[in-house]
Amino acid sequence: MNLYGVLTKTLKGIFSVFMIFKVKGTQNIPIDGAFLLCANHHSNMDPVLIAAGCKRKLTFMAKEELFKVPVLGSFVKAFGAFPIRRGKGDAGAVMATLKILNRGGATLIFPEGKRIKRGTRIDVNPGIVKLAMRSGVPILPANVGRRTVTFLEPIDYSKYADSQEDSELIKKLTDELMDTIYNS
Repeated sequence: MNLYGVLTKTLKGIFSVFMIFKVKGTQNIPIDGAFLLCANHHSNMDPVLIAAGCKRKLTFMAKEELFKVPVLGSFVKAFGAFPIRRGKGDAGAVMATLKILNRGGATLIFPEGKRIKRGTRIDVNPGIVKLAMRSGVPILPANVGRRTVTFLEPIDYSKYADSQEDSELIKKLTDELMDTIYNS
């Protein structure tokens, strides 16, 4: 078993015992094939909780500042993360994600781009829906509660592949995605 597997199994056990951690909707996680996992983001623990609850290995977009912290940066890399420059278009992070998806992998992205207070909603960057349209992979929405991760039914955006320049449609699809995540 690789380091990622050891970490996620160990963390799931710890969370289950001490936090009454629950995972719902695991039947919605694709057994194979590429997908983007999109979740709300309230806590620094969210990526760890999602990884511990997901039966597939995930890669993560993580803010580049995390990689500069000596011990934390090494842990984040070992956990399968790659850096993204927030607040700017980051073509490198997009290309890294597309490579992962082309190999049949799964990437966790927080569309909010930062942690937000529970009960708060912000407009999110529509890049996640554009990425799903461009790559032809589904988005697996997930809701992270205080002690629960709920994986929802995957959403297929491939039928919109020819609409990648339709900003109104992309905004509408992004809002619908976030409604699905927030209202579960």
